[in-house]
Amino acid sequence: MADYTFAGVKVHNELEFCMVSDMEVKKQLERLFLNHRISYYEKWEDVSFFKRLFHDTGKSQCILCINEMQKEKAEEIIRQHPEIGDRLEMINKKVEKTYF
Repeated sequence: MADYTFAGVKVHNELEFCMVSDMEVKKQLERLFLNHRISYYEKWEDVSFFKRLFHDTGKSQCILCINEMQKEKAEEIIRQHPEIGDRLEMINKKVEKTYF
């Protein structure tokens, strides 16, 4: 019988793909990702007091993270939907923190 316990190997291949502050755009992008089988997870960042004070924004921001192997496919989706792409801030950097 095989032992299927977790090994000490950690796969760290996630990208912070884009930042969204408009929740309608986030929902549209999530639907597109799900329809094209792109897995993702969300990281939420609250806007600091000073940013709200000086930039007149009180919205929280959501960073959508994807597997770097799916980056090209996700970028193609953004190109095909400029109405969404124009309302995102692209990040495309490795996730710095591991969660396990």
